[in-house]
This record gives sequence, structure tokens and C-alpha cells, in this order.
Amino acid sequence: MSAPLTLEKNNLKLGFVALLDCAPLVVAREKGFFKRHGLDVVLCKESSWASIRDKVSFGLYDGAHMLAPMPLASTLGLNGNKTPMMTALALSQNGTAITLSEEFHTLLSKTIDNWEDDKLVGEQFKKQVKSSSVKPVMATVYPYSNHYYQLRYWLEQHGIDAEHDVQLIAVPPTQMIPSLSNGAIDGYCVGEPWNSLALIQKIGGLLTTGHKIWGAHTEKVLGVTQEWAAAYPNTHQALVKALYEACQWVEDINNKEELYQLLALPPYLDQAATTLSDYTPPLAMKQHFAGKQVNVPDPKQGEFILSQMLDCGQLSDADNPADFAIISRTVYRQDLFQKWVS
Repeated sequence: MSAPLTLEKNNLKLGFVALLDCAPLVVAREKGFFKRHGLDVVLCKESSWASIRDKVSFGLYDGAHMLAPMPLASTLGLNGNKTPMMTALALSQNGTAITLSEEFHTLLSKTIDNWEDDKLVGEQFKKQVKSSSVKPVMATVYPYSNHYYQLRYWLEQHGIDAEHDVQLIAVPPTQMIPSLSNGAIDGYCVGEPWNSLALIQKIGGLLTTGHKIWGAHTEKVLGVTQEWAAAYPNTHQALVKALYEACQWVEDINNKEELYQLLALPPYLDQAATTLSDYTPPLAMKQHFAGKQVNVPDPKQGEFILSQMLDCGQLSDADNPADFAIISRTVYRQDLFQKWVS
């Protein structure tokens, strides 16, 4: 048995956004995984991903639950202060979907009898968009997110011009349902539980899921600055180990009931989580928190995300795709994951 790590720092602040995939952080704190590894962690809820980015960048948080593209975008200086970041642990896989307003979805349902048939769904959605007198307003949570890239990817795949046929806007995850309910938006791409809750509340219907669009993909990661990781290597290792163990606990189906009880506590998802434990959406989200390749921060995933940034015009033509592998290996630290937890 290896000797306990001597931690450079024991008291940590971690940021998170109220989504189902913040579960590993919640579980690590509430079930004692952080304590087991010598860490005293305060979890801080934020309403937006921009707040998460800024507070980690400026050292107000030691790290955070992050969208998979965020450490890459921050390292490249996209949409904010250029701060080199990294991840040594993927927290979740899949779990996103595109949801339409109940009115929009009901109209579309008249022409679709099989929502698993993506080609048919895309064809009919295109007809509806093209025939609309007003551009449908579609929201995503952040411009550097899988949600943004998946929505654009799916639209373009079905012949819908993301720049001209629809209006894309950014809305914080917790504001998606109110915005859909009051008619401010016609649909959104977001992570769970904000798709299932729209269906449960009968204010929206699923168009498709992130898994159907891209297959298995890393959704959230543990993000820290490279400067922080260099200053606190043992603390970083303990943090990764604690969260990895929490990911395994979350994935265990036997813990499902207790998981939702923890998520329903006021500091986390609050009452938003109470109706989810017994609900199964009509299209499978295939969300996972542990398993083969789920927790590995795979540089290939990072390269794919960088290619999406390029396709969406977020990187200039001067950015060389040949450098994507180098950038991704610097940010997606598969080597540390394999050294610490494999």
C-alpha cells in the first residue's frame, strides 16, 4: 500500500453549475470521498459557465466542473482572459439533448411517426424552419460548449444554415425552461436535467440527443489552471482520485435513489431533482459517469472539439489543424489520469 500523499493544500473551493453531471462533486463531498483523501472542499454554485471560467482563471476557485471544451478555449484565449488550463479527469459522458417548445414539437409530431429516424426528423424540422415566417430562436449554454457544436452540427447535417435559418443565442442552463415556457426561445440544446424537466412539465419535447448526434463523447471535465496544477501536484492527484471514486459511485445503479436525494439538497439542484429518479425520457441520453474510457481525458476528444471550433469560425484560418494534437495533449492530460487512477 502506497504512503499517503503530503498535500500542499487541504482547503479547496470548487465551482459547479446546477446540472445532473455535477453529481460527482456533490457525491464526493456528501459521501466523504474528499475527506478520505485529506481534502476539505467547499462547493460553489454558479449560474453561468462564464462565471466558472473567470473564477477559476483568477484563482477564486481551485478548480471546477467544466464543459469539455472550456479548458481548451481558455488555453487558447477564446472569449476571455487567456489562461492555460488542463484536465486530468473526465467527469461524465453524454447527457445532452435538443428540446423544442411544446408548440413547435406538437406541429412537428404531425409529420413524424418515428423519432428514432434521424433522417426523417431532420427533413421535417428543415421544412418547418424554412416555412416559418420568423427565424426560430435556439439557445445553447455557452459558445464554447458541446451543446453549441452539436446543435450547429445537427442543423448543418440536415441542410439548415445555422447562421441564417435560425437565431442562436446563449442562455444559462437554469434559465432554459423559463425561457422556453415564456416563448423567448423555441428550443435549446442543454445538459440534463433541463431536457427531462421540460418534458415532465409538458412545456417541451425532444428533437434528438447528443449521443445520437456524436455517439459517445466527453461532456464534463474537472478543470484547473496549469499554474495551479504545477503548484499543488499532490493536492491535484488527491482531488482526481476522490472524484474518480465518486464517479464510480454515481454510475452504480444501486445508488440511484440516494443520488437523487443528494442532488435534491438546496445547495445543489434543489427540488429540480425530485421528479427525475423515476423518469425515463423517450430518447435515450446514455449518460455515464464511469466505465471503460468514460473518465479518460482523451486527447483525441480534444482534437475533435478543436476541429468543431475551427468549423464554427471560432479559430482563425491561420490556426493550423496540425497543431491540434499538441494543444490537446497539453490540456487533456491522459498521462496523469493513467498514472494516478488507472
